[in-house]
Amino acid sequence: MTFAHFDPLRISEKQAAEESALRDRQKRNIYSILHSYVGWYDPFSEMIQNALDSVDKRALTADETYKKCISIRVNAQENSVTVSDNGVGLDQASFQQFLAPNVSFKDDTARGSKGVGATYLAYGFNYLRVETKTKNFSASGEIEGGRNWLHDKSAPQNPHVYPVETASPDQKFDEFDTGASVTVKFDANTRPSNLSWPKLESAKSWALALQIKTALGPLISPLEVDVVVTHVSTTGQETEHRLDTIRYLCPHSFYDRVRKYEDVLDKLNQHIKKHGVNIGIPGALKNLNAVYLEWENKDVLKYTDLSQEQKDFLVEHPVKILASYMYTARIWDELSKKLGCRTTANIFNPGIQLCADNMPQGEVVQVPLKRYTGRQNQVHFVVHFSNCVVDLGRKGFHKDFVDIAKHIAQDIVQRDFSKVKACLRVDDFRRTGIIEQEKVNSWKDKLASHEKLRPLLLKNDNFFKPIHEVSVTAEPSREQDVIALFNQLVAGGVIRGVKVVGTNELMTYDGAYRVICGPQYDNHEFNKIQNPLGIGETQRIDFENSYPLGFLSTEMKILEYKFSVDGFINDITTGDKKVADVDLLIAWEFGTEHEQFFSVQSLLLPEGESHRQYHGVTHLLFDEHGNHAMDAIILKDLVSFLNDTDGESARQSELYE
Repeated sequence: MTFAHFDPLRISEKQAAEESALRDRQKRNIYSILHSYVGWYDPFSEMIQNALDSVDKRALTADETYKKCISIRVNAQENSVTVSDNGVGLDQASFQQFLAPNVSFKDDTARGSKGVGATYLAYGFNYLRVETKTKNFSASGEIEGGRNWLHDKSAPQNPHVYPVETASPDQKFDEFDTGASVTVKFDANTRPSNLSWPKLESAKSWALALQIKTALGPLISPLEVDVVVTHVSTTGQETEHRLDTIRYLCPHSFYDRVRKYEDVLDKLNQHIKKHGVNIGIPGALKNLNAVYLEWENKDVLKYTDLSQEQKDFLVEHPVKILASYMYTARIWDELSKKLGCRTTANIFNPGIQLCADNMPQGEVVQVPLKRYTGRQNQVHFVVHFSNCVVDLGRKGFHKDFVDIAKHIAQDIVQRDFSKVKACLRVDDFRRTGIIEQEKVNSWKDKLASHEKLRPLLLKNDNFFKPIHEVSVTAEPSREQDVIALFNQLVAGGVIRGVKVVGTNELMTYDGAYRVICGPQYDNHEFNKIQNPLGIGETQRIDFENSYPLGFLSTEMKILEYKFSVDGFINDITTGDKKVADVDLLIAWEFGTEHEQFFSVQSLLLPEGESHRQYHGVTHLLFDEHGNHAMDAIILKDLVSFLNDTDGESARQSELYE
């Protein structure tokens, strides 16, 4: 059925006298709507939720033979997406009105009923095609240049919807008796601009992504809907993936060896009752990839520490929680590989995904932890509120909802998940894969060979005298300054337990060293005045008895330079470097982020020398399990300690005891 072209924003004859002012007001209104959509996946969300609302509405009155069907076609070659459904479709009046702002034909039970989603699709992009079939009306129309018109103050007229006779972009829509099909094309001025960007290169990858980012992943319970996802690559290759049930995909659902929180806690308690408090973790609960929980509102009210005001809020706005506690902070890169997308596609992120209307909405927010903040990067929460109206478009939730979601997540991570922390696999940053380890070993072998073929020896009693000070005149301000100062301290005998072997800018790590002690063992033994960075008497005796001619470790060790420990924390969080590979961390200062992964034992305290394994080490770093992770030389603390031993010891005591 054809129709006369029309302006979705047409002004009635009664308002014609104020047409100019009304046009400006309409543009401002639409502009405000568009700015409430900030996510890359927002157009997919709008189109899919509209399709689901349409099939749900038809199901209310259809007979038992009706099967809800949705087709999603992602065409990277044409840079377009089409979503079709066999729902109720649009009648003639609705077809000519639904693109206008604040016009909605949905009831309060629908996923979205603010009347802004279709406006966003029409004027947030430069091409929209809408096809509809009902018992008494069918039409196919397109509107072009909507976004360009909105941003062009001198545009002569509003974009119109024109009839189109070409075949539907989605052939599956031809199989539906009623329903609607919506196509959006993207360009350099839209967000998204390029459907190839996430590197989702198959229909299955897109289906997985859309179950995480859109209403295709319902939170409250799975839904029976026949969904066909089709992907057309930039080269024209077509793949198809089918779903008969849709559900939200939590991060832990992609892994084996996962356990429900309550089951883990129950088995741990049974194990303790049977074997006693000091018994280890049962084998069935060791090395888990994830622990998860699913709490209804009654569970949150029962187990979470809430004020009376917060309890009242949850009675009015019931909540459902899905939480995944993953074994490593690098899980999100792993999940990107499983999904088949680039790591920056932001399909899965650590934090809190707020939800309403049975679908995720808005951007992920961080879990606000007060301690062990590294766990922020290991948890994913889905917090779904009922009786909740999300702000205009997909921009976000009222502050009250965000605050209580943060409170619940914080409470669960710091109290409940702490009880099962020991059951998770040791973080990947404590492990090194076979290939990575082989590369490190090969690098060490090359350095050892070079050490033998090109030895360097320079000794002279006149060196480093008589000034008795380093030649560096300013505190380090970057990593290169740290390297220069450290090597001066080694050469000047301030640090005597480290023998630098070499560096390699092409290798992941900064350098290698050997531990040295003796043969003049007096030079290595602690003396508060003359040698405050020395080892304890017991260690000195052990070295001297075992190696009377002096000790030089046969194992080559790895050192890492950073201006602050914060830089190293960033490297291990992103997976660029692994704690298991690094033996000695040299930095100017600690910074503020080390508590994410490490507890610190200072050796600049009285009797600290008894824990020092070789000369010059200032601190020991331990992981959350209490295992020794690496040694550290913090040069700022070292310099302060040598200049004012008692004063710096007092400061260290305040910080670390």
